Amino acid sequence: MFNQMQDFVTEQMQAFTGRAQQLKDDPLTAVREGVSYSAETVEAFKQPVRFAARSSVQLSSLAHKTTQELIELQSHLMTASLTEMAESLERVAGATDFASLVSAQADAARRSAERLANDANRAIEIFATAGRGMQEVAVETYQKVATPAEVITPRARKTRRTAKSKTKAA
Repeated sequence: MFNQMQDFVTEQMQAFTGRAQQLKDDPLTAVREGVSYSAETVEAFKQPVRFAARSSVQLSSLAHKTTQELIELQSHLMTASLTEMAESLERVAGATDFASLVSAQADAARRSAERLANDANRAIEIFATAGRGMQEVAVETYQKVATPAEVITPRARKTRRTAKSKTKAA
């Protein structure tokens, strides 16, 4: 990336030097070509800006989807926790002796641990999917924006007939 920036600056300095020499020799032509070159350069920025805008939309959509999935996971976590607490209280109330109480609580703890492991895996899956999506968007955008654009050269000037040449031709 740094080398690309250095190359760009070097090219621009060479172009600037050439323009300065041309400005010294033929100022009107130099100004016309400079303005034409500037217009083409601005025109060349349209495509990278479109790619960046589309990438922003893709990243926003990805962030929205990821947030939605995390909120759904959080809702599931809360619902499952409340359900487990209610079931645990029911088992305590329905226990006939200490051994059945301990057995029921051990079974509940095992199920809770399994649920927590599954929920943690689901959270990791959500973040991994979001990370891959961001990587794809970033790589695609970089490939489209950072690839060297066509070399912009000033348009060929059309020769104009001046008032003097029109009167001589007639």
